[in-house]
Parts: sequence; C-alpha cells; structure tokens
Amino acid sequence: MKHLIYLISHGHTARGAIQTGLLNQLVKQGITVTVISKEGGNPDFLKMISEQRVKLYIYHGCESRWQSHCRNLRNYIHQCPKENPSLWEKHLRRIDPTLSSRKRILFTKISLLLGKVIRHFKPAKKIFKYLEQYTYQKQEALALLRNLNPDLIISTRPVDDMEIELLRASEILCITKVMYILSWDNITSKGFFPILADYYLTWGPVMNEELTEFYKVPKDCIYSTGITHFDVHAKIRDGLLAPTPDLLKKMGLDPSHPYLFFTMSASYYAPNEIDIIEELASKVKDGFFGKKMQLIVRPHMANLMSSRSDLNWLPRLEKIISSRVKVDFPNVDNSLLTWYMNKDDMVRLSSLINGASVCLNSGSTIAIEAVYLNIPLILTPFDTEYWPYWKSAERLMDYFHLKKFVATGACVVAQNMEQLFSAISTYIRNPNLHSEERLHAAKIECYRNDGKATERFVQNIKQILTIGNKC
Repeated sequence: MKHLIYLISHGHTARGAIQTGLLNQLVKQGITVTVISKEGGNPDFLKMISEQRVKLYIYHGCESRWQSHCRNLRNYIHQCPKENPSLWEKHLRRIDPTLSSRKRILFTKISLLLGKVIRHFKPAKKIFKYLEQYTYQKQEALALLRNLNPDLIISTRPVDDMEIELLRASEILCITKVMYILSWDNITSKGFFPILADYYLTWGPVMNEELTEFYKVPKDCIYSTGITHFDVHAKIRDGLLAPTPDLLKKMGLDPSHPYLFFTMSASYYAPNEIDIIEELASKVKDGFFGKKMQLIVRPHMANLMSSRSDLNWLPRLEKIISSRVKVDFPNVDNSLLTWYMNKDDMVRLSSLINGASVCLNSGSTIAIEAVYLNIPLILTPFDTEYWPYWKSAERLMDYFHLKKFVATGACVVAQNMEQLFSAISTYIRNPNLHSEERLHAAKIECYRNDGKATERFVQNIKQILTIGNKC
C-alpha cells in the first residue's frame, strides 16, 4: 500500500483537499494518506479530517533568526524585485517609515543592494543557495518523515516555512515531491520557491507556461489538473450539489429578483473599495439598474481581522444595508490556517456566485471563479483619492497574473465610477457579452470547468506513484 503526505498550511489548501473529498478519494484508491498541518484546534477542520479517514500530525516548527533573514533575502538574490510589480510593491512597503522601523528599512535597502551584487556574481549566489538549503534542514522535519516513511509528499504553498522544511527533509530522504500550487498568483507574486518538486499538478496552461518560464520545469513533469475546490461550484451549477436552501430569502432579499455580487478585498489591495461599494449601494437603492436589481456585498475574511485590514470599514458596511442591499459576512476562522472556510460557508459562497447576474471585485480569485461559471465579471481596481503606487488599487493591473487574465477579454476593467455603472448596465442588458472570452479564460486558467478536477488529481497522483522517485 502506497503512503502519501499532504501538507496543509493554508485555509485554501484545506478547501481543495478536504471539502472536495479529495483525500477520501485517495484513500478509496488504496493509498494511505497523512495530513501534516499547523492547525489542530478548529472543530470543523478536525471533523472533516476524521470524515476523510486520514491521519493528522501537527508540525511545531520554529523559524530561526537566520531562516527569517534568508526568507527576506531570497527575493532579492534569486530575482530582481524591480522587474516584478508584486515584489517591488512589497519592497516599497518595507521601506515606508510610517510602517517600518529604521532597522528594518536599513536591512531592506542593504538587501536590495546585496541582491544586485550577488545576482551578478555566480559563486556568491551559489554560496547563498547552499546556506539557504542548510538553514531549512530541521531535525524535527527529518525525524517526522523518517517515522512516517511516505512514498510521496504533496506541497501546495512552497513559500511557507513549514512546507519548505518538510520539502527539504523529503529531498534529503529521497521522497518524491509533488507541488499543487495554491493559487493563480503564487508563481509570479509570492517570490522564489527555495525547494522545487519532482512533479507538478497545475491549474491549467497558464500555470504550465509559468513553471517552464520561471523554473525550467520539463513538460513531462507537469500534469494539467484543474482547481479541486472549484468542483463545488460546478456541482452546484450542474445540479449535483444542492445550493444553500432559501439563501436569499433568509438574507431578506427576493429570490425571484436578480442581484449583483460584490466580493471585497483586503484594504491592503483596494484602499477605497468601501467608497465604491457605498456608491454602488446608493445606485441600487435608487433603482438605477432597475427596480428589481439587488446587491449582495461579501467582505473578505481579511476585512474582519485588524491585523489584515482596516476595521473602520465595518460600520460603513452596516450602513449600506437596506431592503435591496445586504452584507453577507463570511464564517471567519482566525486560526493558523489563514482563510479557512467551513464547508457550509463554501457552499454558501458558491451558491451566491452561481446565482449572480454580475460579479464584481478588485482582482481576487473570485474573478476566476466567476469566469469558471461564465458569470459576467467586472474588476474595480481604481481609487477615489490619491495613493502612492504601492498602496493604489491601480497597481493590481500590473501584477503578471492579472495582466494575463485581463488580456483574455473575459472581463471589463472599470477605471472610475462612471465606467463601473456603465459596465453593469451593459451586462444586465446583455449577459452573454464576452461569454466566449470567459470560456476561453476558464480553459487556459482552469484547464476544464467540468467539475472533475478532483478526479484528475487522484488519477495523476496514482500515475506518479507508479513512476516512483527520481533519486
């Protein structure tokens, strides 16, 4: 019997592995599955793990000071941050005197200079890489994997310290490493992956091209799979899974009337999003989009966490509520599994996307989810006041993953209120506008929108297990 380890260090990973029944499907194929996670206290998470018939181990790694330095230096030495808008934005944030100490600013500026020198001096880069790899050799990780003795380990977030340490231990112990990248922006926006895998399960062609471009991954090591947690969306769309019953009625809305669905981002990404929502709510109340149109606003989980966003938004959100405007608060879990979503809340979110006339957001993963379901999509990456580049919502359109997405023509990008209201009106009149473009975007971003990504994942893993490791 084959044995695999699935690393879960993030809530999105849990959604794709647990709430889709993925781990249970692997077990049904005669594979022993062990989950290693940072989280062990969330009741819903533990219940779902138990139902999947898998074992759970909690990893208690502790980041060393040198490891912390390596993490910060990594993105300056392995690549030029000025050539990547997402990384350069993070650099500008770190040197802002209103956010960082003098010590941190000095270290960041030295890192930028040091990275420039080392990138052009190959022996120095080789030395740094050796020291970095040595830093991630943790006795706890090695002991755990020796004890579990798996045939294969699956990582979804290879910039997380826990996952890096366990991937490094797998490398030393000659355990086959597989990556199933967490999200569409991870390859281009999260920095250099210090440990690479033997095989990759991907969302689709766009991710395949990025792995080849940035890491020179051979095509025969890449398996196009799709997005496992999107299977929930497809099942609700296709009537294979019941949507949340009486959802709109319980929210105080008319289920027979259409609605706009605005999913928010953290204020880090869209500092004036609450202004946009207030204006939009006012228009809906005044019947600008028709007397039957309704609006549902769903805050991001970050909007409800003081460490992640501006909580001053909350009273303003509550004020927009009316007979035709509602706020759908997510079921927040502030555990170590960032953005963990309970299964019922996942079905609720999927139900809201499936039923929307138009989806709106500043450029989050919801954009792909709407396109996957062929729902008209409008992006709102604009400001209502001046912000420096690294704070402005406009910078989002420079991110590599969003530039590729927008280039498909699958959505409308509103640059001000007038364009936003015009785009909504256009989609209400013609919901099939850009339908072909949305289907194309779904194909290149998600591989297939057939609701069978979980099945492909299982088949791909079975095939990799038959190949064995490359040591």
